Amino acid sequence: MIHNAIESVLAQTYKDWELIIVDDESKDNTKAVINKYKKLDNRIRYIYQKNSERSAARNNGIRNSLGEWVCFLDSDDLFYKTHLEEFKKLIKFNNYKKGIYFSGLSNGEFSKELEIYDLSHKNNIEFVLINTFATPQACISRAILSEQKFNEKISIGEDRDLWVRISKNYPVFIHCSKTLIQVNHPNRSVNSINNIKEHIRLNKILISELKIHRSLKNKIISNSYFSLSRLLLEKNMKLRALQIVLISLFINISNKQTKHKIYIIMSLMLFKIPKDYRV
Repeated sequence: MIHNAIESVLAQTYKDWELIIVDDESKDNTKAVINKYKKLDNRIRYIYQKNSERSAARNNGIRNSLGEWVCFLDSDDLFYKTHLEEFKKLIKFNNYKKGIYFSGLSNGEFSKELEIYDLSHKNNIEFVLINTFATPQACISRAILSEQKFNEKISIGEDRDLWVRISKNYPVFIHCSKTLIQVNHPNRSVNSINNIKEHIRLNKILISELKIHRSLKNKIISNSYFSLSRLLLEKNMKLRALQIVLISLFINISNKQTKHKIYIIMSLMLFKIPKDYRV
């Protein structure tokens, strides 16, 4: 999969980039694949480290970066060809202000539809909590990342933890083009029930430490439980999915996901879920 990720960077319309690939002690042919690309393009650099998990790998890449702005890309995801160009335009439009910039997200393949964000926030911290941003959706000033790093003690939800810390002191900017393409496959960490449970635990810790209105806290936790119910549904664990979606609805009944929750509850009670249903 890393082959496709590298190709997506090579295809960028914005050409002034460097690609730092941090190998976290992979057991496959990653090194051989990267060495072939290195011979073809001197903008590609390879760093090997003993297994230390992704937060350490990202911090390692940041330390070795030379540019003023840092983007991230996981080996199983893709940049649409204008991903870097869209960030360049957004950064320039905001007078190169140091901050955290986010792109939209496409699932499976590039979508021309614009991203729709939840804008019911009162400040930047609330915004990054009520919206879910994958690490590769971010572009951040390297000056900020020299102060705020990924917490290497957190293995799940480390990106949201970083977004919250950065947004306390720096502005947040968004564009609506879905230029980050998330490739779905069974081995993705987001498809792990235990990992989603860990996300819920981290969310509870984060919001307990922040001065956030109770209704918003409920919304954040409700959304987390709803994500878990959807995954359980995909794994055909219908009774457990029904329990979790009821918890989600009980915590927060009034948000844009309510109609989806009610649909799932009604369908589960009949044990009839259309195969093509997506929420």
